[in-house]
This record gives sequence, C-alpha cells and structure tokens, in this order.
Amino acid sequence: MALYHATLLPGFDFGDTGSFQTTVGAAAITARDGYPLYFAIGQMFLWLTRAEPAYALNFASAAQAALACGLVVLAAAELSGSVIAAIAAAIVFAGSYTFWSQAVIAEVYALHIVFVAVTLLLLLRWQRRPSIGRLATFFAVYALGFGNHLSMIVLAPAYAAFLLYSAPRGWRSMFAPHVVALAAICACLGAAQYAWNFQAVWSAPQPPRTAVDAFARFWFDVTKSDWRDTMVWNVPQSMLADHLRMYWFDITQQFGALLPGIAIVGLGWLFRSDWRRGLLLSMMYFSATLFAFSYNVGDSHVFYLPSHLCVALLIAPAVAALCSAIPRPGFAATAAVAVACYGCVRIYQDYPALDRSGDRRPSAVMTALTAGLDDRRAILLTDMNWQVQNGLSYFGKEVRAELGYARMPDVMLYAPVLVADNVAIGREVTATARARERVAAAYGPLLRTEVDPRVTTATLKDLVSGLPPGTMYTLCVLKPTREFSLNSTDIAEALGTLSGGLSDAMPAGQYSAVVGRTGERPALATGSDDPFRRSVNLAGVAIDVRMESWLAADTIRRMGFGHVVAARRHTLIVERGVSFAAFDASGAPIRSGYVAGIFAPQARYLIKMARGIVDR
Repeated sequence: MALYHATLLPGFDFGDTGSFQTTVGAAAITARDGYPLYFAIGQMFLWLTRAEPAYALNFASAAQAALACGLVVLAAAELSGSVIAAIAAAIVFAGSYTFWSQAVIAEVYALHIVFVAVTLLLLLRWQRRPSIGRLATFFAVYALGFGNHLSMIVLAPAYAAFLLYSAPRGWRSMFAPHVVALAAICACLGAAQYAWNFQAVWSAPQPPRTAVDAFARFWFDVTKSDWRDTMVWNVPQSMLADHLRMYWFDITQQFGALLPGIAIVGLGWLFRSDWRRGLLLSMMYFSATLFAFSYNVGDSHVFYLPSHLCVALLIAPAVAALCSAIPRPGFAATAAVAVACYGCVRIYQDYPALDRSGDRRPSAVMTALTAGLDDRRAILLTDMNWQVQNGLSYFGKEVRAELGYARMPDVMLYAPVLVADNVAIGREVTATARARERVAAAYGPLLRTEVDPRVTTATLKDLVSGLPPGTMYTLCVLKPTREFSLNSTDIAEALGTLSGGLSDAMPAGQYSAVVGRTGERPALATGSDDPFRRSVNLAGVAIDVRMESWLAADTIRRMGFGHVVAARRHTLIVERGVSFAAFDASGAPIRSGYVAGIFAPQARYLIKMARGIVDR
C-alpha cells in the first residue's frame, strides 16, 4: 500500500480516469457509465477520505491493489504450499509495470485483479475441501465481480471446466438441481447491481416507451455494443505478427526475460502435483491472453493483466519445484528470497518512472485553456480529443464550478442563436481550435472568429529558446496519433537551437530521443521503430531514457508512452508527439512542454456575430 500511495496521482487525469473521477458520487450512474460496484466502492472511499473525488478514487485504486497483492499471497500459497514463495510471487506482481501503473490512478483494473485473485482462491479451496457453502461463496463472489468489469466472463471457460473435472462426485453433479439453482440465484443477484444503471435509462430526457425498448437501450450501452462489435476479435490479419512482438515486449516489461521461463517450470510442477490446477492456470492464462491479443483497442495492454497474474502466481510453484529438485535445508527460503530480491530490484529501477505523485499536467492544460473565463462573463465551446474532454468535465465540475462550457457538437445546429443571445447580455463566446474550425466550416461569414489574446500557447521554438548555455535538456519525438501532425522543420530548428547549430536532425524511427546540454553536441541521440531504453551520464547526472509503449497498437497510455529519469527523478513523461524538458542537476524540470499531443497547450478563439448582423 505504501508503494502505491507514495506514487499516487494527486489529482485528475484525462481519458477514462477523468470520466470515472467525474462520475463518482453521482446519484444516477448511466448504463453507458457501467461499473456499478466500482462506483459504489468509490463513493465509500469518497465518504471515508472526505477528499476531492479525483484523489479519493485514485486512493481507492491503491487500496484495492494492495488488497489484490494480499490475495495473491494466499492464492500462490495454496498453489505451492509455501508462504515464503507466495510472498516472493506477490512482490514480483506488485512491482509489475502495468499493474503498478493502474494502481495509482482511478481505474477499474486493480479491483478487477482483486476479483480474479479471490475467485481463483475460492475455487482452489473448494477443490481441496468441497462443500456446498464454499461453492456458493465462489458463485456469489464471481457474480459480484461482474459489477466491476464484464471481462470476468473471459474466465468462465477455465472456471467451468475446473468445476466439472474437479467435482468429487463427477461432472454430472454440477448439474444437480440445487447447484444449478444456486448458480442462477447468484447470477441474478450479481446482475441486480446494474439496477442502478437500468434506473437511469428511465430517467433519460427521452425515456423508452416499453420495457423491451428500455432493456435494449440498457444492453446496448452497458456492453458498449457500438464499438465492441468492431473491436473484439477484430485485430487485422496484417497486424498479427506485430501483436506477437508486442506481447513479448509486454511480458518482459512486467517480469524481464527470466521470470516467464521460471513460471513455465512452475506450471510443469503444478501439472505434476495436481494436473487439475495446472490445467486451470493454463486455461486462465490462455483465455486472458487470447482476449487481449484479439482486442483491437488503443489500450489493449491493460487487458493482459489477468495473464500477468497467472505468470506471477506460477513463480511460487516454480520455487517449490526447485526445492523438490534440490532438497537441501534452507534452499526453499534462499530461492524465495532470491526471487523476492529480483522483484525488489525491479521495483527500485521502475520507481522513478512510475511515480506520478508530481504529475499535475492535466490541471495545467485546463487552467491555461480556461484562464479568465467564468459563466457570468463568458462561455466556452469545445470540440477536443475525448481524453481531454473528459478532463474538462472533471475540471468544470470540481475545480472551476463557475466555468460555463458546452460541447460544440451539441450546440452546432443553433450556434448563431447561442452566440447572438450571449453577446446580447454582454457575455463572450469562446471556442477551442477544433470548435472554431467547425463553426467556420458550417456558418462561414455569419460568425467571425479571432484569436483570444488572453491565452498564450508556447510553440516548440518558445520552449527551447533562451535557455542558458550548458542547461541539460531532453527532446523526444514519438509518432503522433492521426489527429496530430509533426512539423519536421520546427523540430529541426529546435534541435539546432539546443545544440548551437551542431545538430539539426532527429534520429530516424517512430521513437527518437536526444539528450544533451545547450550549446553542445548531443550526448545521446537515438531512434528506433521499437521501444528502447538508453542511459547516458551527463555532467555527472545519470539519465535514463525509457520508451514504454508499442506505438503500432497503443493510442492510450495512462502512464505515458515513455519516461526520462534524471538523477532518479521523474523528469519527463514522454507522450506521443513532441515532449521536451530542460532540467537541473537534481533532475527537476526547469521548463517542459508538449507539441502535437493531448498535453500540448490549446489556443482559444473568440466567436462574434459578423458586422452588420444585429439580430438573429
């Protein structure tokens, strides 16, 4: 818990995290929001901490992650018969990159791992000592897990098979009327969690006319059918080889190249000692991996988490296997301590990169965009990247409640009337860049726009200019997402300014990074189409450049797409597009900024009625 709390994101974030932080505490949770159990627990943490929603929900993830690690110890001990080996496995999992990154922000995956671990533990204990009470507990907890994340269904084949081939009175006993009834009751009680969401369907501005229509709307929204149908099992065939390479990158990012091999040894030992348990872990691993592998979304890496859990759990049986092969006194403890030390070393190495305790970039972006606005004097019309829009939703609700804003697509049909009415009462109408483009395209000369001079947007030239000679800096360029584009001329000029004319071209590749001191030739200039890690010592300061993403598949990385760590300080979170930081000998940023990405500063515009048009 201390590990996650020390690296906890202090406030709100963009993307789904911002949406969760905005929604928690609401009286009605729509079917589109889903996750009723997650929000119910979030409300409990909101009440207990008395903190702002963003922090309360981030803290809830940290607590859930700590609980998950405790459950990993119990499950691994059940599999291996060794508590010390189980603790070592839990340490390895606790420090795995993706799990750690989800444990410090408001996300559903820490709680998801709680349910994966606890249902596995309940199944193993039921197998060891079968009883109807233990079976009922498993059914109930498994059904409860669906209130947090519907991907619990991915585990159904493994769990169902294990119940059938482990039933003490044969597989037919699992279809006895009282067992079927028990499973059905638990399933209904689990589904009842969504009554909260279903109620919101009837509270919509245009409620359904019939119960059938209401259920159809509910199912469409709660399962997000409009986009899941195009993403589940929809990875293009041309991308399959790339996804295989991505998986190897992902698994080594969590555990290095050594531990996955050790986990295979553990699986072999498990099959030898109890083939049923070996088959259960195998099916869990392959079903979770196959689902994530075939899921064509921008953050597919988080769906590998259950498979990461399986790998970590198998480390404990691997230690047991080594002990049975080398039956020397004290060897079991030595092997477990060695694995635990390996996990601790990885935690030490990753700590600076996964530390988000000082990350207030979303707040800085929103503060700059909304500077000087309040609903008495102005409104803001927005059309932004959905991740940034979610951040604005939280910012406008919890930080700047006096802010008046609306999404441009929602008001597009009557934008001239909206502008005219606001101007008539002395209120300005401002717009983000994309909202301004939509207005110009739709209404042409009817509505004129001009740059709002109160908002300054630093260009790349502004970021790199005026730094004293010898200032340490890093400039990273990653292939941007489709909605953004790079200006190679600006990047070359910026590098020329930083290096005093000694370099003017970024290294080739989807990932490229330059580290140096202003006025000197760069000490490190590297580029690649694959993620990499590079280290350089600059004037006695150890600097690590870490690319921690797979750009062919990742459009969303809550932890950032890479990191620059200087003097063991998290100096720069690298995003897609251009990321820059100038820093001192302690690694503290002196100046930093982004271009061509979601954290880049946004221009703001004033929208006015064209001259000569007095009334609507």
